[in-house]
Amino acid sequence: MSEAIQKHGNRNPIHWRLLTGVSVLALTAYVSSTGMATAEDSSQPQFWIELGGQLARNQTDLEPYLPPFVLTTPRPPFETISPQSVQKAEPSSWDGNAGIAFRPTGSDWIFSAAFLYGKANRDRSLRQQTANPAGGGTAYGGVAVAYQIVTSRNSEDHAIADFHAGRDFGLGMGVNSTINFGIRYVQFNAKSDALIQSWPTNTYYFGLHHRIHGHLLADRKFDGIGPSLSWDATAALAGSAADGEIAADWGFNGALLFGRQTVRGHHQTTNIAYIHYPTHISHLTVPLARSKQVTVPNLGGFAGMSWRSSHAKVSIGYRADFFFGAMDGGIDTAHRENVGFYGPFATISVGIGG
Repeated sequence: MSEAIQKHGNRNPIHWRLLTGVSVLALTAYVSSTGMATAEDSSQPQFWIELGGQLARNQTDLEPYLPPFVLTTPRPPFETISPQSVQKAEPSSWDGNAGIAFRPTGSDWIFSAAFLYGKANRDRSLRQQTANPAGGGTAYGGVAVAYQIVTSRNSEDHAIADFHAGRDFGLGMGVNSTINFGIRYVQFNAKSDALIQSWPTNTYYFGLHHRIHGHLLADRKFDGIGPSLSWDATAALAGSAADGEIAADWGFNGALLFGRQTVRGHHQTTNIAYIHYPTHISHLTVPLARSKQVTVPNLGGFAGMSWRSSHAKVSIGYRADFFFGAMDGGIDTAHRENVGFYGPFATISVGIGG
């Protein structure tokens, strides 16, 4: 009960800070727009809606589950592949993003909200065993076949929400530049389920032998929110805004996120001694329950090309975002790991109003 109370208690301040930040931005937008003069160019859209996607490479290093019975030496000769290789998470994900931007008539200010979500899953298994001995079998009257079976299921999802107020600063020579400040909220989740089953020796079935099982369940999470700052720039290369133009786009972003890392779960080792039937069973269960307040720096950027007209824009490029020390990737001890997403993206934007 106390753990549940603490969990909800830690989450509420984050949600309140997020709602407070959004309210401040909305109030700023209202005050700015009510004080604006008559439109200088009423043909420009007031609202832009953006939809897009990214094929992202995921960087999240989590400690593999390697219980002591897997590390003893010498290893059986049939174990040629390490269980560590089976437990690797999915290296990429398809991320989707959506956003809306509002520019009051006749103003250089832009107010925007954007959301990105991605998810990846990976299930893998490995079976290694000795060859069946001549004249033998796996049951009565033969030699038991030694084996190792590894099953691994990994899943992760990530969500990033941005609320910005930005000012358009023209740099001349056909270059538009926008400085944005605001709030960034992120949530990262990673789940691991690894099972290792081992019968390590070819032993006569009626002789003493062992079956050893190891099982890990781990649920990792990071929630964070904090101030953000970004710079976006566009340089016209050919054409015109009225008839359509091609432009180069680039930008950088940074944030300082304050949040909580948590790890919940357990790992268990079961050793079963056999002389034809189980004679002794021992269990060792180790709970995982860590929670810590952390500060996570975030840096990112993008570069690409776009075609745009007065009421539409299509962009392609490459984008990266890195969060330093965001996840606790350890098992028995805490180990802060970086989280990153990088890869090609494409977006479509439509202007409304004006």
